[in-house]
Amino acid sequence: MIKPGANIVWKGEGFLFGILSPLLGLLDASWRARPWKGWHTGYVVKVLDTGEIVTSQALQKGIQYVTYSSIEDMEDYRIYNWLDNPDEVKIETYAERHIGAPYDPWAYLWTIIALPFQFAIYNRCYTCWENTSQFDRSMGKELQPSHEMPLISKMINALEKVGIDTKIKVPAASCTAENQPGSCPAH
Repeated sequence: MIKPGANIVWKGEGFLFGILSPLLGLLDASWRARPWKGWHTGYVVKVLDTGEIVTSQALQKGIQYVTYSSIEDMEDYRIYNWLDNPDEVKIETYAERHIGAPYDPWAYLWTIIALPFQFAIYNRCYTCWENTSQFDRSMGKELQPSHEMPLISKMINALEKVGIDTKIKVPAASCTAENQPGSCPAH
């Protein structure tokens, strides 16, 4: 069952994933060993009475709400209900404050390149990993230490250790993103 505050990890695919996933594999043994490679992340803001699921995701036009008509419409993903006592008002307030924050696709590359040197690069733009990681931190749980840049392999490892993992694979999604009608996230 999906709940507000749940972390969602979608399976990696697409151009960016095709280039950066092998690069990450060169530097991270846990990534190389992973048979299912998630890449795009987001979190559940609320589940409506109609069954629609409102998520927060960092997309090309910035952090946006993306609404799915049901859980079956979310494509190939994993859900981690890992927050102990999600506060729905706090979740919605946090999400609203971050809607529209700019997206930074280059940060994925810089994060991977910086991995062997153990330093972080910060700016005012967000990747989907940063959006999810900072949300969790604001809710009282850290996917990884705040001094590290969010990295998908570390995020998934942390979620799998303490989260409730719901693995579902379904056909292509139908979703709507505010300010980007008819589009789904580029995972």
